[in-house]
Amino acid sequence: MVIGDPEKIDLGVSYFENIRSSNKLFIDKTKFIENFLNETNSVQLIVRHRRLGKSLNLDMLRCFLTDKQNTGDLFKGTYIEHSSVWNQLNSAPVFAFDFKNLKRDKYKEQIWEQVATHMYEYIDIKALEGISKIKFDHYMKDQGANSEGLLLLTELVFKQTGKHSYVLIDEYDKLLTDTYNDSEYKSIKEYETGFLGAGLKGNRYLQKALLTGVMRVSRESILSGLNNLATYDVYSDNLYTSDFGLVDSEIDELQEQIAFNKSEIKEWYNGIKINGEDIYNIYSVLSCVKNSRVDNYWGRSGTIQMIAELLNESRKESIIKLLDGETIEVFIGHRISLEELNNNPGDHIFYSLLVQSGYLSLEQIGTNNFGLVKIPNKELMNVWKEFILSTVIKNGNSVKTMFDNVNELDVFNRDVEYFLSDRLSYFDLAENDSKIKEKIYHVFVLGLLSAYEDIYHKNPPISNRESGDGRYDILFERKDFSIV
Repeated sequence: MVIGDPEKIDLGVSYFENIRSSNKLFIDKTKFIENFLNETNSVQLIVRHRRLGKSLNLDMLRCFLTDKQNTGDLFKGTYIEHSSVWNQLNSAPVFAFDFKNLKRDKYKEQIWEQVATHMYEYIDIKALEGISKIKFDHYMKDQGANSEGLLLLTELVFKQTGKHSYVLIDEYDKLLTDTYNDSEYKSIKEYETGFLGAGLKGNRYLQKALLTGVMRVSRESILSGLNNLATYDVYSDNLYTSDFGLVDSEIDELQEQIAFNKSEIKEWYNGIKINGEDIYNIYSVLSCVKNSRVDNYWGRSGTIQMIAELLNESRKESIIKLLDGETIEVFIGHRISLEELNNNPGDHIFYSLLVQSGYLSLEQIGTNNFGLVKIPNKELMNVWKEFILSTVIKNGNSVKTMFDNVNELDVFNRDVEYFLSDRLSYFDLAENDSKIKEKIYHVFVLGLLSAYEDIYHKNPPISNRESGDGRYDILFERKDFSIV
């Protein structure tokens, strides 16, 4: 349902109250609230790529549940007004946390500040006594050293109000994916794991919790302690399928109020699939409607740097096929191990990253985890072309060497054949003396190795040295591999 003034499209706000009180254009997603409250799982994780309305939906849920405001007027005329869960309006303590702006050098203080803000807004500090007072004073003094702030917050609120709390955490994975290859990653992971584990697992003061993120990271990364977690992702979510992004019926209703070319909108912004259902990118659609022209609105995210670092020759070849409009079959994992991203991750992680972050659509997937993927629309095709031009080609200026692809044996063998068969001439080896032929070949290979970038600043290849019981032709030693 489309509500509000179609001339008032605000693309920069994620606060429900701001949109509704100003009568700005609002696509009614309040059924999401009903879905969340009726779902039996107490700790839920919803995984979607950027720009599908996760932050706005989370704030809408906060507005509906919070007992600190009377927000009924904001929901007048929406789906939820006639829902069976309407009686839960403004009924409980709700604590929203924003993880998307956490910084690597002050995340503890930032999380502490959010917990402390909720405590001061909700708890009667003067009424605290006994062990509750001691715990509160200790936590406030630590200023982030203690990771059990979420548990303490819900405990103190329950003891003063008798109510169980709702906890909402937006983009739980953002800091982790920003720092997965950083020296601080391990300590960040341990702190966030402690914060979420203490607050969400077995917390008797908690009513329900909802986390949102872009990636479904492996449990060893942060969610290892949450055995009560239910995940709703692009692969299998049949509950929140149409709650994020836009579906065809909403596009049709929007078109009744604002004139635009639906087939063009579909061609540019449709095609990412959630559990097999086509979804439109809501941010791109509304940007197009507001500006009265199709363009690239989704843009590039921080994930693009991850993708660039994980490219190898075979993956580049796959992307070229995708840019030609092909659908390709790849091996896909449902979870992403951030630890493995630093250690030559397999294709299942690479393609899972592309699907979960919205760069490819998953057309179908079998029980063996082999799935069909493609670039689903013109906007994403343009994003990929920009990526290829600015990242792959831009970074392709270094001297080609025989060992660029040493970690991919098939490609490495092809490169070796190219260097050796296409560079030596018959006349270079035409002498009858086999020793001369061998020396020419030997010096040629030594020259190839010596051309390896930065070779003079590291370990140059060594020729004809005694070792063990004999003598090797050439030894090329590096940190990550050696060639004899």
